[in-house]
Amino acid sequence: MTSPALQGEQIVTTDASGTYRIPSLPPGVYTLHLDKEGYRAYQRDQIQMRADATIRLDADILPEGLKAAEVVVVAHAPTVDIGSSTTGSNVNSDFTSRIPVTNPGAHGGAQRTFESVAESTPGANADQYGTSVNGATSPENSYIIDGLRTNSAKYGINGSPLSIEFIKEVNVLSGGYMPEYGRSTGGILNVVTKSGSNEYHGSVWANWTPGALEGSRKYPYFLGTAVQTRRNLGNIYDVGFDQSGPIVKDRLWYYVGFGVSRAIYDLDRTIWQSAPGTNGLPDYNVQGTEVPGSLQKFKAVQTSYQFVGKLDLRINQDNKLALTFTATPTTAGGGGDYAVSPTTGLVENATTSEFNLTGAYGALARTYRSGAFDTVIKWTSEFDNKSKILDTTFGWHHELGGRLSADGFNVGSGLGLSGLPQVRYRRSPNLHGVEEFESVPSGSCTPVKDPSDPTGRKTLTTCPLQTYSGGGPDFLDQQVFDVYSGKSILTVLAQAAGHHVIKAGVELELLSSWWSRGYGGGVTWRENGSGSRFDRYRGYGYAQSPDEGIGITRLVTRTHSFNVGGFIQDSWQVMDKVTLNVGVRYDNQFMFGSDGKLRMSLVNQLSPRVGVIFDPTQSGRSKLFFNYARFYESVPLDHLDRQTGEGRLMGAVAPARCNPLDVAQATTVCNADAAQLTGKARGGAAPIEGVPERKYQGTGGGKSIIDPDLSPQSQSEIVAGGEYEIVKNGRFGLSYTRRWMNNIVEDMSNDEGTTYFIGNPGKGIAKGFPEASRNYDAGTAYFMKTFADQWLAQVSYTLSWLRGNSAGLYDPTTGQLDPNINSTFDLKSLLVNQTGDLPGDRRHQIKVYAAKDINVTKESVVQVGASVNVRSGSPTNFLGSHLIYGSDTIYLLPRGTGDRLPWNGNVGTHVGYNVKFENGMTLGLTMDIFNLLNFQTELSRDNRYTAVDVLPIANGSRADLDQPGAIRRQDGSAFEPSQKNPNFGNANNYQEPRQFRFGIRGSF
Repeated sequence: MTSPALQGEQIVTTDASGTYRIPSLPPGVYTLHLDKEGYRAYQRDQIQMRADATIRLDADILPEGLKAAEVVVVAHAPTVDIGSSTTGSNVNSDFTSRIPVTNPGAHGGAQRTFESVAESTPGANADQYGTSVNGATSPENSYIIDGLRTNSAKYGINGSPLSIEFIKEVNVLSGGYMPEYGRSTGGILNVVTKSGSNEYHGSVWANWTPGALEGSRKYPYFLGTAVQTRRNLGNIYDVGFDQSGPIVKDRLWYYVGFGVSRAIYDLDRTIWQSAPGTNGLPDYNVQGTEVPGSLQKFKAVQTSYQFVGKLDLRINQDNKLALTFTATPTTAGGGGDYAVSPTTGLVENATTSEFNLTGAYGALARTYRSGAFDTVIKWTSEFDNKSKILDTTFGWHHELGGRLSADGFNVGSGLGLSGLPQVRYRRSPNLHGVEEFESVPSGSCTPVKDPSDPTGRKTLTTCPLQTYSGGGPDFLDQQVFDVYSGKSILTVLAQAAGHHVIKAGVELELLSSWWSRGYGGGVTWRENGSGSRFDRYRGYGYAQSPDEGIGITRLVTRTHSFNVGGFIQDSWQVMDKVTLNVGVRYDNQFMFGSDGKLRMSLVNQLSPRVGVIFDPTQSGRSKLFFNYARFYESVPLDHLDRQTGEGRLMGAVAPARCNPLDVAQATTVCNADAAQLTGKARGGAAPIEGVPERKYQGTGGGKSIIDPDLSPQSQSEIVAGGEYEIVKNGRFGLSYTRRWMNNIVEDMSNDEGTTYFIGNPGKGIAKGFPEASRNYDAGTAYFMKTFADQWLAQVSYTLSWLRGNSAGLYDPTTGQLDPNINSTFDLKSLLVNQTGDLPGDRRHQIKVYAAKDINVTKESVVQVGASVNVRSGSPTNFLGSHLIYGSDTIYLLPRGTGDRLPWNGNVGTHVGYNVKFENGMTLGLTMDIFNLLNFQTELSRDNRYTAVDVLPIANGSRADLDQPGAIRRQDGSAFEPSQKNPNFGNANNYQEPRQFRFGIRGSF
């Protein structure tokens, strides 16, 4: 085999039957040469090899004595992967350079990361932290770059957002994969970076998405809230270069690259005065009037840098060494700007919906610092005519993260904004007005008399606020994560009643987390619904006695995890028609707390995998397949950081005795014992119920109890389907996937948050909790044609269902990313109505990608491409607030009871023009248009039925909401209709408008 992707030739000898296997070929386009004494030389070119794929190529060689003037081979190499039952897709530079992917406003759109292109896979959808695959959340995926697993040690999300500019191929395995892949209950994103070659090549590029050319943007209007924020695109751009070539031809190659990207959004914040209503009251349920002179202009920014370096050394025909280094440092926010979150790609304070700057800059804004630094070394040795291959990989994934105050001070420093507590106001129905917290233009926001007040002295604001945040920045932290890994895989090609590809391997991982965190000023205060007190809503500490609380401004944990596992598998080809894939994987995870002692042992993770593939054509052009597998999760260290002594201190203070927005009082009188309210004054509300005279209550203190019979989190899967090559390099397929959870690992409390334990919901010591469930069923029809003969196409339709009470490793409803320790099962008071259609339940998905090259002259070519992505809407809910856990954590009605969101679609186009000059230089110009038709469909709705603390209506219906007394507040008082969120059910986020991305590239 020869290819520009290979150093030298890859040579093997057939057996007596003429059977041959050429393993470990990097992705690329190959030429096959067959030579035998007494026979004519045979050659076939344009053989496309994909990562993780096995193709069958049969050939007939002719005797030299055959009388024929010329032998022409017209057959083409098949593209069906007959060696596996894996489902998914393969995305390479042919695809990404011709299809409008990596939408500028999407997650990873500014950097154009490899994860963002994975959404093109059937059954994949973008979620808040990346790409969801077959019903699983993005932290459940496994991200692998040149053999190194780059998941964040703390959260499980993609820790290395590398740009597609430096990537040769992304192979997305959505299901049916063999035991060599483990520690994932989602998909596998296997990335191969670019390498050098025997020729010198280089390129310089720039891409620019100007906000001035945006289509008309539809803005949400938040009813009942005077503050309205409109986000517009300022600019998104990325520039970079790469260069590669031989240091020693066929022996030592190099590749280097650098890039920088920047995203800037314009944030226009204005105040709107409510229109007059009945009885002299303002009408909070209709759009008001913008207050002249109230405009405040802000920006949200993010800057990311990318570095790549790679060496490929061919020591001899049978030994190769590769060394890769990548870095992705990122900064965002600060200096008067808001941040674009590096983990979500959204403006900070936004979750799944649009944000609104209902607060002061110092309370809402933070400065972000993050980045990953990866080093991988891989040694490949081949023996015995390449019938035995040993691949050994060592890697180090080093990751930094941090959220500082907007003025750049660290958690616990006590300096600047970091020394101020955040105060959250949410009084209802007598709402606060903007004028209470900010200066407003003269003559605006004038309060009106409350007709319900017989004295005539009470007034109501005309610039209301449902919520408002003032003071400091709430949660701040600094993070350092490391993953040291090593793995060695032996592949043996053998014959025994057929042909076997036997693999066995061992893997080791050492993960560590250093996490320093706290709250601005050491505490976050939250107003209760009546405005009679401020609760100590967030803050680390403990109650030393009922009337003495000790606050902790900075909490530091150092945790570790040691993962060890191995696998063995056999791909047995029987009679050239049937391939039987059988294997098992065995993993163990040992987690150590800050004291260095073993806290959790997740052992005996036995993962059987069985697959059968039948090729009816016996030529590699079709297959029928079935696969069963069990997958286990590698628990991220956030779980350990959170459950080993993260105690919180709760209490309350009277507004008449303390104003936490006053800098002088915030750190003095507000924290003094004399200012604390007794439990009786709090109305006996939890968490001080039953101890009426105490001033403080500790929650979650001490180490969590762990079920001694705890089972690791796992998922089972069945995949079945078939493929047939219907055109050259194009295959049509049908597949069915079913996934279900066996066990999940979560934290729970039997005493409403005073203490917590770790277990499997519904089992062991957690039998009092409902069993966790997440069931996914999907059928997909697809056609995939790789780029050949100057065109490519990928079309799919997926019909799926996703239902249960556990969405995954993060909560899409609140945006909480705390794998295996989310709030879902924490309290029994949160569990009512949890089961239903999950947020990722999108019944219908249609994806179409196509591209064509058109030769204009011998030296120039025009590229045209298009993408169509259409999907049905997700379910909506009726949500309320919980006294301890806050907004949007109570399901008033069963999950998914709300109307579904409408279908949404996005049409994109790509046009490129490339011209090649006589000196070998190439210049390319491109224009991508996203959302060509400027659809402005709503993507999310306000699911917050009320901001006050309420009790769920078990198994209730919409009709119950209109029944007097059906909704009760958690303190026992009646729920007033005026406490309903006037914005409930309204759209709070729309599709990004039409956007243009222009590109220029010079190459040699």
